[in-house]
Amino acid sequence: MSGAVRALIAAALACAMGSAAAATPDLTGVWINDKPVDMLKAADGGAPPLKPEAKAIYDQHRATAARGDRSFDGVPRCLPPGLPRLMLMKQPFEILQREKTVYFVYQINRLPRRIYMNESLPQDPDPLYLGYSVAHWDGNALVIDTVGFNDSTLLDNAGLPHSDALHLTERYELAPDGAHLRAHFTIDDPMTFTKTWTARAEFVRKPGYELREDVCAARLATPAKP
Repeated sequence: MSGAVRALIAAALACAMGSAAAATPDLTGVWINDKPVDMLKAADGGAPPLKPEAKAIYDQHRATAARGDRSFDGVPRCLPPGLPRLMLMKQPFEILQREKTVYFVYQINRLPRRIYMNESLPQDPDPLYLGYSVAHWDGNALVIDTVGFNDSTLLDNAGLPHSDALHLTERYELAPDGAHLRAHFTIDDPMTFTKTWTARAEFVRKPGYELREDVCAARLATPAKP
């Protein structure tokens, strides 16, 4: 192969790589779910495919909440909502996009979430409220895989439970107008559900908005006994 041909091939490859890099969407900015979801449903509108034991827990949560008792829910006690519940609330969050990491910073109690780009999921992660997340680009979609959840959080405000076997896959795609971000949440939890299922959400960009200080004040110090 002549030097001229090699140069042409190298230039073509460089051009292709540059075009691919330029095509990567920039999700940096503040977003909000203008249509919050209290009760998570499958993408086809059906109910989550709960196993009988998990359905009994879910029904109990809903009945208890209907009586005004949310003692099953850690959020009123300032504990993190967990995922994907955090993405279903009408609460602004900021995406900070970097080469090796993507950060989701939530206004609610200023919760931070760090997502590692192009890394493998750990085999035995410590259980966390927001789990351990890795991501990669699939064309124009940012795909995030998260495992290592503790089982004290809920999947939605209605009380949908999950186990520590939860594997959440999020797929975020920027709409052509650049002002809407579409999301698919694929929930794989064989301890809770009879099959893997998917839900959807959409977020609206909030240009110029800065996250405000948000401090949960539900935990009040207990007065010392005299």
